[in-house]
Amino acid sequence: MESINASAKREMRLCPKPFAQLLENKMTDEIWVSSVGSNSQLFSKSGIREKHYGQDWAPPKFEHDAPTKEQASNSRRHGQGEKLKREEFVEAAYVFDLKRWSRVKDFFAVDGFFAVKGKLAELLKDFDLGNGELIEFPIYEMDKTTQLPGPFYFLNFGSQKDCFIPDETKDSRLIGRNKKTGVELWGAATEPADEDIAVASSAIEGADLWVDPKLNGKIFMSGRLHDAIEVAKLKIDFRFAKTRILAK
Repeated sequence: MESINASAKREMRLCPKPFAQLLENKMTDEIWVSSVGSNSQLFSKSGIREKHYGQDWAPPKFEHDAPTKEQASNSRRHGQGEKLKREEFVEAAYVFDLKRWSRVKDFFAVDGFFAVKGKLAELLKDFDLGNGELIEFPIYEMDKTTQLPGPFYFLNFGSQKDCFIPDETKDSRLIGRNKKTGVELWGAATEPADEDIAVASSAIEGADLWVDPKLNGKIFMSGRLHDAIEVAKLKIDFRFAKTRILAK
Protein backbone atom coordinates (compact mmCIF):
# COMPACT_ATOMS: atom_id res chain seq x y z
CA MET A 1 0.00 0.00 0.00
CA GLU A 2 1.30 3.47 -0.81
CA SER A 3 2.19 6.08 1.79
CA ILE A 4 -0.39 8.66 2.76
CA ASN A 5 -1.37 10.65 -0.33
CA ALA A 6 -2.13 14.30 -0.99
CA SER A 7 -5.83 13.81 -0.40
CA ALA A 8 -5.19 12.34 3.03
CA LYS A 9 -2.85 15.20 3.86
CA ARG A 10 -5.58 17.73 3.00
CA GLU A 11 -8.00 15.82 5.19
CA MET A 12 -5.63 15.93 8.13
CA ARG A 13 -5.10 19.68 7.76
CA LEU A 14 -8.81 20.39 7.63
CA CYS A 15 -10.08 17.88 10.18
CA PRO A 16 -9.31 18.27 13.91
CA LYS A 17 -9.53 14.53 14.66
CA PRO A 18 -6.52 12.83 16.28
CA PHE A 19 -3.80 11.69 13.89
CA ALA A 20 -4.25 7.99 14.65
CA GLN A 21 -7.99 8.15 13.94
CA LEU A 22 -7.41 9.94 10.65
CA LEU A 23 -4.91 7.31 9.59
CA GLU A 24 -7.00 4.34 10.71
CA ASN A 25 -8.08 3.52 7.18
CA LYS A 26 -4.84 4.64 5.56
CA MET A 27 -2.39 2.30 7.31
CA THR A 28 0.69 1.32 5.37
CA ASP A 29 2.78 -1.81 5.60
CA GLU A 30 5.92 0.29 5.50
CA ILE A 31 8.47 0.34 8.30
CA TRP A 32 10.74 3.32 8.73
CA VAL A 33 13.98 3.74 10.61
CA SER A 34 15.08 7.02 12.14
CA SER A 35 18.70 8.04 12.75
CA VAL A 36 17.59 11.07 14.75
CA GLY A 37 20.01 10.14 17.54
CA SER A 38 22.92 11.05 15.26
CA ASN A 39 21.46 14.50 14.58
CA SER A 40 23.76 16.43 16.91
CA GLN A 41 22.13 19.76 16.06
CA LEU A 42 19.02 18.68 17.97
CA PHE A 43 20.91 17.99 21.17
CA SER A 44 23.88 20.34 21.20
CA LYS A 45 23.87 23.15 23.77
CA SER A 46 20.12 23.17 24.43
CA GLY A 47 20.50 25.51 27.41
CA ILE A 48 19.17 23.12 30.07
CA ARG A 49 20.81 21.10 32.84
CA GLU A 50 19.52 18.32 35.01
CA LYS A 51 19.16 16.86 38.47
CA HIS A 52 19.40 13.12 39.04
CA TYR A 53 17.58 11.53 41.97
CA GLY A 54 19.57 11.86 45.17
CA GLN A 55 22.08 14.28 43.63
CA ASP A 56 22.57 18.04 43.41
CA TRP A 57 21.65 20.11 40.38
CA ALA A 58 24.21 20.05 37.58
CA PRO A 59 26.06 23.38 37.18
CA PRO A 60 24.79 25.90 34.59
CA LYS A 61 27.32 25.15 31.86
CA PHE A 62 27.32 23.30 28.55
CA GLU A 63 30.17 20.94 29.45
CA HIS A 64 29.06 17.73 31.15
CA ASP A 65 31.04 15.78 33.72
CA ALA A 66 31.53 12.07 33.19
CA PRO A 67 28.37 10.12 34.16
CA THR A 68 28.35 7.70 37.05
CA LYS A 69 28.39 3.99 36.22
CA GLU A 70 24.67 3.77 37.00
CA GLN A 71 23.80 6.81 34.88
CA ALA A 72 25.77 5.47 31.92
CA SER A 73 24.03 2.10 32.26
CA ASN A 74 20.56 3.70 32.36
CA SER A 75 21.31 5.86 29.32
CA ARG A 76 22.60 2.83 27.39
CA ARG A 77 19.54 0.73 28.33
CA HIS A 78 17.30 3.60 27.28
CA GLY A 79 18.94 3.69 23.86
CA GLN A 80 18.45 -0.06 23.50
CA GLY A 81 14.72 0.29 24.06
CA GLU A 82 14.48 -1.15 27.57
CA LYS A 83 11.69 0.17 29.75
CA LEU A 84 13.16 2.18 32.62
CA LYS A 85 11.73 2.99 36.03
CA ARG A 86 10.89 6.64 36.70
CA GLU A 87 13.81 7.03 39.10
CA GLU A 88 16.24 5.77 36.46
CA PHE A 89 15.54 8.86 34.37
CA VAL A 90 16.56 12.39 35.30
CA GLU A 91 14.41 13.79 38.12
CA ALA A 92 14.06 17.31 36.69
CA ALA A 93 15.78 19.96 34.59
CA TYR A 94 16.20 23.72 34.58
CA VAL A 95 16.88 26.36 31.92
CA PHE A 96 20.11 28.32 32.33
CA ASP A 97 20.28 29.73 28.78
CA LEU A 98 16.85 30.95 27.70
CA LYS A 99 18.00 31.93 24.20
CA ARG A 100 19.27 28.42 23.50
CA TRP A 101 16.22 26.78 25.06
CA SER A 102 13.88 28.88 22.89
CA ARG A 103 15.30 27.12 19.81
CA VAL A 104 14.72 23.59 21.10
CA LYS A 105 12.34 21.52 18.97
CA ASP A 106 9.64 19.11 20.15
CA PHE A 107 12.23 16.31 20.27
CA PHE A 108 15.22 16.90 22.54
CA ALA A 109 17.44 15.18 25.09
CA VAL A 110 18.16 15.65 28.78
CA ASP A 111 21.49 14.14 29.79
CA GLY A 112 21.19 11.35 27.23
CA PHE A 113 17.48 10.61 27.62
CA PHE A 114 15.14 11.40 24.73
CA ALA A 115 12.29 13.75 25.58
CA VAL A 116 9.31 15.25 23.76
CA LYS A 117 7.00 18.22 24.13
CA GLY A 118 4.38 20.19 22.24
CA LYS A 119 2.82 18.88 19.06
CA LEU A 120 5.00 15.77 18.89
CA ALA A 121 4.03 14.71 22.41
CA GLU A 122 0.34 15.09 21.62
CA LEU A 123 0.78 13.16 18.36
CA LEU A 124 2.50 10.23 20.08
CA LYS A 125 -0.39 9.89 22.53
CA ASP A 126 -2.58 8.81 19.61
CA PHE A 127 -0.34 5.87 18.68
CA ASP A 128 0.46 2.44 20.03
CA LEU A 129 3.63 2.63 22.10
CA GLY A 130 3.34 -1.01 23.17
CA ASN A 131 4.99 -1.38 26.56
CA GLY A 132 6.41 2.11 26.23
CA GLU A 133 5.02 5.30 27.68
CA LEU A 134 5.50 9.04 28.03
CA ILE A 135 6.75 10.01 31.49
CA GLU A 136 6.05 13.58 32.50
CA PHE A 137 8.84 15.51 34.22
CA PRO A 138 9.29 19.14 35.29
CA ILE A 139 11.54 21.77 33.75
CA TYR A 140 12.15 24.89 35.84
CA GLU A 141 13.40 28.39 35.25
CA MET A 142 16.90 29.36 36.39
CA ASP A 143 15.66 29.66 40.00
CA LYS A 144 14.92 25.89 39.97
CA THR A 145 11.58 26.66 41.60
CA THR A 146 9.34 28.26 38.97
CA GLN A 147 8.06 25.49 36.73
CA LEU A 148 7.74 26.04 32.98
CA PRO A 149 4.25 25.44 31.52
CA GLY A 150 5.10 22.25 29.59
CA PRO A 151 4.13 19.50 29.74
CA PHE A 152 7.40 17.72 29.04
CA TYR A 153 7.84 13.96 28.75
CA PHE A 154 10.62 11.41 28.66
CA LEU A 155 10.17 8.90 25.85
CA ASN A 156 10.31 5.59 27.71
CA PHE A 157 10.52 3.25 24.72
CA GLY A 158 9.66 -0.02 26.45
CA SER A 159 8.88 -1.82 23.20
CA GLN A 160 11.55 -3.92 21.52
CA LYS A 161 11.15 -6.01 18.38
CA ASP A 162 13.58 -8.62 17.09
CA CYS A 163 13.25 -7.53 13.47
CA PHE A 164 16.63 -6.29 12.23
CA ILE A 165 18.37 -8.58 9.69
CA PRO A 166 22.07 -7.69 9.69
CA ASP A 167 23.19 -10.03 6.90
CA GLU A 168 20.68 -8.40 4.52
CA THR A 169 21.57 -4.84 5.56
CA LYS A 170 24.00 -2.72 3.59
CA ASP A 171 27.21 -1.82 5.43
CA SER A 172 26.19 -3.58 8.66
CA ARG A 173 28.99 -4.42 11.07
CA LEU A 174 29.17 -6.31 14.34
CA ILE A 175 30.30 -3.94 17.10
CA GLY A 176 29.72 -5.88 20.30
CA ARG A 177 27.63 -8.24 22.37
CA ASN A 178 25.40 -7.67 25.40
CA LYS A 179 27.22 -9.33 28.30
CA LYS A 180 23.99 -10.12 30.14
CA THR A 181 21.79 -11.33 27.30
CA GLY A 182 24.36 -12.45 24.74
CA VAL A 183 22.53 -10.44 22.05
CA GLU A 184 24.80 -9.21 19.28
CA LEU A 185 24.96 -5.45 18.72
CA TRP A 186 25.28 -4.26 15.14
CA GLY A 187 25.98 -0.92 13.56
CA ALA A 188 24.78 0.45 10.23
CA ALA A 189 25.36 3.58 8.18
CA THR A 190 24.98 6.81 10.14
CA GLU A 191 22.37 7.97 7.63
CA PRO A 192 21.21 4.96 5.62
CA ALA A 193 19.36 5.36 2.33
CA ASP A 194 15.92 3.87 1.68
CA GLU A 195 15.99 0.05 1.79
CA ASP A 196 19.58 -0.12 3.05
CA ILE A 197 18.30 -1.60 6.33
CA ALA A 198 16.46 -4.91 6.18
CA VAL A 199 13.81 -6.04 8.65
CA ALA A 200 11.56 -9.05 9.07
CA SER A 201 7.89 -8.73 8.09
CA SER A 202 6.88 -9.66 11.65
CA ALA A 203 7.81 -6.10 12.66
CA ILE A 204 4.64 -4.83 10.99
CA GLU A 205 2.60 -6.21 13.90
CA GLY A 206 2.37 -4.49 17.26
CA ALA A 207 3.65 -1.15 18.49
CA ASP A 208 4.08 1.87 16.22
CA LEU A 209 7.36 2.88 17.87
CA TRP A 210 10.14 0.56 19.03
CA VAL A 211 13.84 -0.19 19.21
CA ASP A 212 15.62 -3.34 18.07
CA PRO A 213 18.35 -4.03 20.66
CA LYS A 214 20.50 -5.58 17.93
CA LEU A 215 20.83 -2.30 16.00
CA ASN A 216 22.76 0.53 17.58
CA GLY A 217 21.46 4.10 17.51
CA LYS A 218 18.28 3.64 15.47
CA ILE A 219 14.56 4.03 16.20
CA PHE A 220 11.92 2.13 14.24
CA MET A 221 8.35 3.21 13.57
CA SER A 222 5.32 2.13 11.62
CA GLY A 223 4.33 3.65 8.31
CA ARG A 224 1.34 5.40 9.81
CA LEU A 225 3.36 7.04 12.59
CA HIS A 226 5.99 8.14 10.08
CA ASP A 227 3.28 9.59 7.84
CA ALA A 228 1.67 11.46 10.73
CA ILE A 229 5.00 13.00 11.70
CA GLU A 230 5.61 14.09 8.11
CA VAL A 231 2.16 15.65 7.83
CA ALA A 232 2.58 17.47 11.15
CA LYS A 233 5.58 19.40 9.72
CA LEU A 234 7.42 19.47 13.03
CA LYS A 235 10.63 20.92 11.54
CA ILE A 236 12.62 18.08 13.07
CA ASP A 237 15.10 16.23 10.89
CA PHE A 238 14.37 12.65 11.94
CA ARG A 239 16.71 11.36 9.22
CA PHE A 240 14.16 8.84 8.03
CA ALA A 241 14.89 5.92 5.73
CA LYS A 242 12.37 3.35 4.55
CA THR A 243 13.38 -0.20 5.39
CA ARG A 244 13.36 -3.24 3.12
CA ILE A 245 10.87 -5.78 4.50
CA LEU A 246 11.69 -9.46 4.06
CA ALA A 247 9.46 -12.46 4.69
CA LYS A 248 11.46 -13.97 7.55
